[in-house]
Amino acid sequence: MLKTRTLPRSDGGMEILRILDDSVLRRWTPNDPVSYEKSIVWRQSLDGLDFVRVAFIKTAKSRRGALVLSGDLIVLGYAKLTDDAPIDPETQRYTRRIFYLKDEDSSLNMNHFPAGSIDPRTILPSVCGEPPKVEQVERGYPWYVSRAELGLSSPPVSTG
Repeated sequence: MLKTRTLPRSDGGMEILRILDDSVLRRWTPNDPVSYEKSIVWRQSLDGLDFVRVAFIKTAKSRRGALVLSGDLIVLGYAKLTDDAPIDPETQRYTRRIFYLKDEDSSLNMNHFPAGSIDPRTILPSVCGEPPKVEQVERGYPWYVSRAELGLSSPPVSTG
């Protein structure tokens, strides 16, 4: 089991720090960018959030700064890297994960998840996470009720 420490952030979010031990070092892979994750920063509480979308950004200028996506995307979190994280040879930048939602995600029904979405509670530094399980988020609402109508959509987070 991965050992972590959670730090609250002043913006209402949290940072989950990985604690290195033998179990982490045994599954470390030098060519996997996820192996170099030091922490995961969530910019807001995960309460009421059933899924997130995940993207690998291969053009990050820094190992730790906040990441920005363009378009109608709501950035919810991102990975910070260790000091020894390598630069991607193709882009000459760092590869980092970012966690986000699209505007239309708030209109999805409680029991529908986009392909490739991940349960945010299963995401840890160096751990990709697992898809959401419908049986764990079923709240008994009819199919026509959306997350936005229940107040479960994420408020917009400034990406600039």
